[in-house]
Amino acid sequence: MLSITRRKQCHASTCITRDDIMKIFFWTDGFWPRLGGIETQGFHFINNLQKKGHQCMVMAQKDEPDWKADEVHEGIAIKRFDFNTLITYKNLEIMHDIHQYLEWIITTFQPDIIHLNTVAGGSAFAFLLCREKFQVPIVLTAHAPYLRDNKLSPFITKIALSVDKICCVSRWVLQELAMHLPQIKPKLKLIYNGLPMPNTIPKPLSFSEPILLLAGRLSWEKGFDTAIHAFSLLKKSGSNAQLMIVGMGPERLNLEKLVNSLALTHAVTFTGALSNAELQVIFNQATMVIAPSILESFGLVILESMQLQRPVIASHVQGVPELVCDGETGILVPEKNAVAIYQAIRELLNQPERAINMGLAGRKRAAQFTLDQNISQYEMLYETLQVPT
Repeated sequence: MLSITRRKQCHASTCITRDDIMKIFFWTDGFWPRLGGIETQGFHFINNLQKKGHQCMVMAQKDEPDWKADEVHEGIAIKRFDFNTLITYKNLEIMHDIHQYLEWIITTFQPDIIHLNTVAGGSAFAFLLCREKFQVPIVLTAHAPYLRDNKLSPFITKIALSVDKICCVSRWVLQELAMHLPQIKPKLKLIYNGLPMPNTIPKPLSFSEPILLLAGRLSWEKGFDTAIHAFSLLKKSGSNAQLMIVGMGPERLNLEKLVNSLALTHAVTFTGALSNAELQVIFNQATMVIAPSILESFGLVILESMQLQRPVIASHVQGVPELVCDGETGILVPEKNAVAIYQAIRELLNQPERAINMGLAGRKRAAQFTLDQNISQYEMLYETLQVPT
């Protein structure tokens, strides 16, 4: 086990000695500039750990050929590999470069903690191939259980068994992992996701020209097609509402075809991917946010909506009820139910005061899921896993 060296951390003109400064190696799949809920949360997490004085290095998937292999972004050192070639092309040559880099990490950076932020894809596969290199504690963040009826279950089980602690982003994730892998129960810990409260001041909700918002990865599990059918019902009722769809993903073409087939092109806007700053502007324009997911372990888009005082209509699935209080901060509806979504939209449009109060309650609820709370819990966990010098 690498020994833990306590460090003196200097800030500006003052030099502060702290006993809790740590070196953290963050091993993930998606990271900046990839956009998405997990990616956004991961960036904020590392950025704020560094602001607290910890030293962090990130290793992530290189999605695009023009992305730099080595980069420092806002003070965060990022190393990228195209891990997915390990699976797609069985490119084992890349392992030589990964091994060399990890040797440098171990001998020069000397991390106190390895924080694994993925259990799928080439990045996770590379982790398993390199697991024996690390003699320091390893923490895994489980963003989803990934185990039910999944051909990757044996692979994910190996990862779960190989780490020291597994932090679950919702109680639902924890319960699912405990049920499917009872042998890892002692490793499981609940740490909810958290985001920094935005500086943006929430705007009043608009009911004269309502804007409904869908945001997230355009993939089947987000259920955006159901929301589009609900919006079609709304337009048939005579509403002048507009629908904005934010994000990119494999389902975009199918969703565009669906909008066209329902003759909704005049009322639906696909914005594509937006930066976090641009997304906050869009959230602040929305009258309400719809989150019609089929699978949702937590719901970072829901949290972002609540932070900006937007009422939420969300599917009553998995971890969502841990975030959305039905009838108080939003309305929970059955999954894949366009009629139920339509009725919830009508309900909020016809009762502006209720929608406003839901937004206010949502913002108050969101204050229970801050990034500071999330980081503090991880810091305490990191510390408990350390072996004294």
